[in-house]
Amino acid sequence: MTGDATNNLSICVRDLNSGDTVLQFFELRSKEPRKTRSGQDYLDLVLGDATGAISGKMWPESVRKWGQDFNPGDIVKVEARVEAYRDRPQLVLDKIRRADPSEIPDLSALMRVSPFDSESLLEEVKSTAESLEPPELAQLVVEILDRHAEAIKTVPAARMIHHAYRGGLIEHIASVTRKMEEILKLEKNINRGIALAGAILHDIGKIQELSPTGGGRTTEGRLIGHLILGVNLVREIAVEKGVVDRAWLREVEHILLSHHGETQFGSPVKPLTREAILVHFIDNLDAKLKIINEALESVEADGFTAYNKWLEGRAFAGSQSLPEEDNDVGD
Repeated sequence: MTGDATNNLSICVRDLNSGDTVLQFFELRSKEPRKTRSGQDYLDLVLGDATGAISGKMWPESVRKWGQDFNPGDIVKVEARVEAYRDRPQLVLDKIRRADPSEIPDLSALMRVSPFDSESLLEEVKSTAESLEPPELAQLVVEILDRHAEAIKTVPAARMIHHAYRGGLIEHIASVTRKMEEILKLEKNINRGIALAGAILHDIGKIQELSPTGGGRTTEGRLIGHLILGVNLVREIAVEKGVVDRAWLREVEHILLSHHGETQFGSPVKPLTREAILVHFIDNLDAKLKIINEALESVEADGFTAYNKWLEGRAFAGSQSLPEEDNDVGD
């Protein structure tokens, strides 16, 4: 796309209509290789900006011409036309290239942002951390939150699966921490300090794994991953504070390493303590609820969403979402 037009951020996703043509920067949200009936390669894409997301198709001719050297999390510049598909707009891409974030005058125009105030969420989480026992554990967690406050408030929780927007990490941390507090009211054999420390710190490695500016994973994130990065970060500060030999530290580190639950999902060990099992399932619950809530923002006439690979199916909004006549089960 050498010699293409100047930066264009004047058309928002929410304003795109069938018949429009665009030469525009977008954030690439997802990229799925597909095959046509004749066996040719094409791409299913989701592109977005701060106002929303739109599906896109890159048909075989464009794939052959422009390649696939772009990934979710990248900023891309596309030349496309808007067509209607099942009564919804979608982009049909003629050209695409990966763009450097420095090309964008205002990255906030492309980046989704948490609807919640990140500063307030961090203060809420910090207040919980200050209540932990033993006091040395509370001091360790508070120090981590203070030292890395800016990154914790700004980075996403993931590249594309859940809370994949600026401020998503602290939103996810706060939500997991709240859910943990509620379960602790019911389960009396849980070590509150370790469980809540794990809830707060389980994804702390994301601040080194993910870029807050839409650049996807960092080099360290690609080569090491946030589980190990998180343990290293916690241990470094534990050494400074002289608590590296504490038994509770090993259990907190175990939570960080095991919270994905299974080795095929990246955890080197499975959760083997009550607290680790709780963090694993609460983390997964919070992520899944976020995935389905976002999927249900776009529902078809039958109450179902399009296929969502993270849910491995089409989410259903519930019978209350259907017209009254479709919701009638009879006498």
